Amino acid sequence: MALPPIPHRMPPLGWRKPAILWTPVALIVAIGWPALIFAGDRALQELALTVSAAVFALALVTLGASWLIARPPRTRRTVVMHVVVAGAIASLLAPLVVTHVVATVSDATHEGAAGGFSTSMAMALLPLALVLGLPAALISAIAFAWIALTRKPPPEPHDLLGDGVFSRDVQPFQ
Repeated sequence: MALPPIPHRMPPLGWRKPAILWTPVALIVAIGWPALIFAGDRALQELALTVSAAVFALALVTLGASWLIARPPRTRRTVVMHVVVAGAIASLLAPLVVTHVVATVSDATHEGAAGGFSTSMAMALLPLALVLGLPAALISAIAFAWIALTRKPPPEPHDLLGDGVFSRDVQPFQ
């Protein structure tokens, strides 16, 4: 009898026990480390924390959706990809949002000053935002995946087949 395909033989990742301890620690490390880069500037620290929290909120929603549709992540690479894609989306949206916020604030304080801030300025910042945002998302994702998640042991071959072809006491090459 043939074994199931390899992806079905790999057990899904599980939360490191006790999850009530390790999940918050992983989120604090993953969300908090970018704020350490801006230790001298409180406004940039708050911005880094806000963007990191938004990235992880989006990534955890997509991970939760994959669990709901019965396709839980089986490797840490999958979890890292969820976070990196969320980080890429946030990096691409950040210049657009910041440009429009600055234009709105400058227009409210100085009549007609918003003409200096345009969408083309935001588009010019997209490569820089990706160059800065993607490595930060990657480091955060790796930290989260290694701290919060753990691999479960693979199932025994007889559990996969269900007909007892292999027994637990078989030890080849002895």
